[in-house]
Amino acid sequence: MKRHDLFRTKVAAMLLVGALGMLPALHAKEATTPFPVSSDPAVSAEQHAVYDVVHQYESALNAGDTNAIVDLFAKDSVAEWNEKHTYATRQQKIDGYGALFKIAKFSTVFEYDAVNVYGDAAVVRTHHHVGAAVIENGKKVIDYNREVFVLNKVDGVWKIVLYTFNTDPVQGEG
Repeated sequence: MKRHDLFRTKVAAMLLVGALGMLPALHAKEATTPFPVSSDPAVSAEQHAVYDVVHQYESALNAGDTNAIVDLFAKDSVAEWNEKHTYATRQQKIDGYGALFKIAKFSTVFEYDAVNVYGDAAVVRTHHHVGAAVIENGKKVIDYNREVFVLNKVDGVWKIVLYTFNTDPVQGEG
């Protein structure tokens, strides 16, 4: 093997070893969560389970999937939106989300301010990133939502019992 080929081979091997050594660090970074997690493994597991429900809500919102959203709510839950009546029954939620999806298309990405678990109850606070928008009646509208999800564990499954939001152009600050 020529000297410069041997040098290139050694450099390539060192780069490969270095890259392979970074794999655990890269994997660890991917494993980070978008919210502060408890150091207690049991609490952390519940936080992740609660997060999964809210993330499912986000995905269903973006898909315009009324049924998927309504299925995330507990039987005795409410949804309270700005300038709307409280949606307390399943049918009211179906009608409310159905009407919303007729005029609005979402591409929401929640920023998580807190995922707190208190036994069989949890509170999740989110906001939309600066510049987030929704397409409403065919027009781009800045989306300043700050949300609160309250969940209860019902028969071992986390369910939303209260969803409410308000709008504030500060979006999650102070």
